[in-house]
Amino acid sequence: MNHNLFKRIVRKCGRIRDYVRNNFLYFCMDYSSDEKIRYSCRKILLRWLLRGRKLVGFYGECHIYVYAELLRKSREFKRKYVAVGDKEIEYLIRYHKQINKPSVWNKLDVLIFNSGVPIRQGGPGLSEVLEWLPKEALRIGVTNATFLGYMPQHTSRVFPNQGYFIWGDKNLNRILEAEENIDENLRILGGEEYYSVAQVQEHFSKAIKKLSTYEKNCIIKIADYIEENGRNRILYYSVTHPETEIMIELARRIAEKLDVHDIGNTDSFETELFNLHSHGEVVYPSVCKGLGISDALASNRKIQPGNYPVEYTFEEYIREYVNRAGMKEERNHD
Repeated sequence: MNHNLFKRIVRKCGRIRDYVRNNFLYFCMDYSSDEKIRYSCRKILLRWLLRGRKLVGFYGECHIYVYAELLRKSREFKRKYVAVGDKEIEYLIRYHKQINKPSVWNKLDVLIFNSGVPIRQGGPGLSEVLEWLPKEALRIGVTNATFLGYMPQHTSRVFPNQGYFIWGDKNLNRILEAEENIDENLRILGGEEYYSVAQVQEHFSKAIKKLSTYEKNCIIKIADYIEENGRNRILYYSVTHPETEIMIELARRIAEKLDVHDIGNTDSFETELFNLHSHGEVVYPSVCKGLGISDALASNRKIQPGNYPVEYTFEEYIREYVNRAGMKEERNHD
């Protein structure tokens, strides 16, 4: 069986399993003390399910999948806690309408959330959820971990391309719009002198500072880890998708706040439910040189820039980006 197909089947089965588990937990949590019969039955059922363990809920972005998976690999976590709603808020809004009820949030002992999550239509805002929590509940605000330090070319402006490229490239956009000599400009982009060492270092430092400023309101931070390790290796797949190493470190820091000191064997961890290696962006050779990252790490790096299981090297990426922009132009002329 095709490996990518197998992974998609595993993820689908995992989502079905988690949907059933979460739906049943929400059913048990959805009671209030003024409804006597339901209060008694569901309270007893929830108490039996927990068996003395604490209830941990989640509110945030797609990284929530990965934190929860890593935590659930810990025997200590499973002895002490039960996780519910361990998905990003868009998923919960779509599949679990109970999240609009205060009764399912006021049963939580712990809430793990991404700070600054914007309100999504159809669901409660983070500020509402925080108000619904019991006063004694532990609130763990986690950085969204967005980091632009490796990708000075990053932009959200990208041509319509059926999801092959989620993020745009400022430099390629400029070349395409100016109708400059494509081949010559692509050669220059791939050179080690495109960004100077000073430009790269300044951009990286500014990105660290920006993330550190954002993280002042977070309990779980990551800027210090990137500052210490980020010039030795590439720690981000795109500005919003960290490499697995970052997610494991974040999960460890969350676990410490939960008094959990073992999140299992993470050496070969690959998330079952969420593909971190999608929506990727290239790291320019000149950026690698400016940060002192080895040529081997840079040249062997392949990325999946969109929602399709196709991977590109740096040269393949920029060629495909230009080709797909050209396909768009041809359709327009037709």
